[in-house]
Amino acid sequence: MTAVCVDTNLFLELYESNEDPGEIFADIGALAELLVLPDIILDEFLRNRSRVLDRIADDVRKHKTEEVLAPSIIRVNPKTAALQRAGEEYNRAVDALYGDIESMIREPAGDPVARAFTDLSGDPAVRVIHRTDELVTRAHRRKLLGNPPKSMGKDTIGDELIWETLLANLAEDLIFVTRDRTYRYHTAYLAGEYRERTGGDLTITDRISDALALVGRPASPALVRFEGRE
Repeated sequence: MTAVCVDTNLFLELYESNEDPGEIFADIGALAELLVLPDIILDEFLRNRSRVLDRIADDVRKHKTEEVLAPSIIRVNPKTAALQRAGEEYNRAVDALYGDIESMIREPAGDPVARAFTDLSGDPAVRVIHRTDELVTRAHRRKLLGNPPKSMGKDTIGDELIWETLLANLAEDLIFVTRDRTYRYHTAYLAGEYRERTGGDLTITDRISDALALVGRPASPALVRFEGRE
């Protein structure tokens, strides 16, 4: 059997995608019996979703329009008053949308991506692998040695912990789906280490559809576009 692990960055990218996240989660859900999720991925998603939504909310708020400052020559024109009212109504809509996004940050139940992620990670068929103190120690050692995968922050070990968790708990082939270049740039090193530690073969890809081929499921149109193949 082949295991499939989908990295945190794929889930977070759904927040800023033009595609329906429900369709893409349905594709990922078809892999439930093959999916393995180190629990640090759950933590990373819940921690970073707020940051992504906050950035989206700030972008929305930047679109507020300024008050129309009309010179006296057109101030009495009825269309000036209509324009001012339209601007005020537009700003109220922007404020309302901003408020809805802020509400999503506070209440994940109102966030469709978070709901789908919670449903997926809570599926009994999905293997959620819990970290141990020993795995955290190994991840720290990997960081100090400079061995890939390397988390960008000098004080964080997320990628290192994901990798050590997979090495310690799998004994089959693995498809690792990620947009993180630290994995893709070090494919040869990681594949060799994975084979030595688990006896299995490692495939690193940025496409969920590559994993779907294992179960004979074609990618949904939304996933095809999300992966940039159309």
